[in-house]
Amino acid sequence: MSEILNLSNGPEATPKKTDSVPADAAPLSRNNMDNKLFQAQEFDLSNATDQLQRALNPGTILGEQFRILRTRLSLLQKQKGIRSILITSTFPQEGKSFTSYALAGVIAHEPGKRVLIIDADLRKQGSGKDYGLELTNTAGTAQVLQETSEFRKSLLKSVDPEFWFLPAGILPYNPSELLSSPEMEKMLNFAAGKFDWVIVDAPPALALSDPSLLASLCDAVVFVVRANSTPSKQALETINKIGRERICGIVLNRKKQLHSSRNYYQYYYQTQK
Repeated sequence: MSEILNLSNGPEATPKKTDSVPADAAPLSRNNMDNKLFQAQEFDLSNATDQLQRALNPGTILGEQFRILRTRLSLLQKQKGIRSILITSTFPQEGKSFTSYALAGVIAHEPGKRVLIIDADLRKQGSGKDYGLELTNTAGTAQVLQETSEFRKSLLKSVDPEFWFLPAGILPYNPSELLSSPEMEKMLNFAAGKFDWVIVDAPPALALSDPSLLASLCDAVVFVVRANSTPSKQALETINKIGRERICGIVLNRKKQLHSSRNYYQYYYQTQK
């Protein structure tokens, strides 16, 4: 399961410029831009992993933990105006992609919230796997940044709950250059102007420069740590590399669940029905 270790008041959000529109949106008038943007190829979560389905279920402890995270981020949004969240970790296999995917789905359960998750881990195969998607030769983040695919035409849309997903796409040979390009900043600024929340699934941060570059383009960072696995020395090194002032919270992933807490929650939830 996942547990919220700490969610601070977060960084002071710097308002993002939202007038930098990707080239593909230029021909659209302001009146019909949004309608065309939000029309995307649809998918459902019937084939999502069991773990993700548990996270989306409000009747589970895991689902409740993600709803706590959602509540705290919503408070930060009201207080600081944050809109874009970068999610990263120290090493691979710590659960940062799962956290990103689950958080997007949980936030999307709130009525009227337009949520976009961007897969910016351009070195990892299997984009969208937790959602049950098998994407082969599908355009995504990489192709939008290469300007070989349009942003709006590369989006996928979950129908229940309703949110939008930009997969990594066909993995490029130069991911760092793409993620640090002006096109990345333009895309994030544009997305922040169209969606209530933009969640960026970034690569692990310790050995790569990508997350530090992306962190400067987002309003805040959520840092994922795997329980009983991530060495504290490396975790602190990663935090310092990203910048403590940018990190609004830490998620402890794969923490062993206590039977007492599970039994209490089951009792409480059943008595409220």
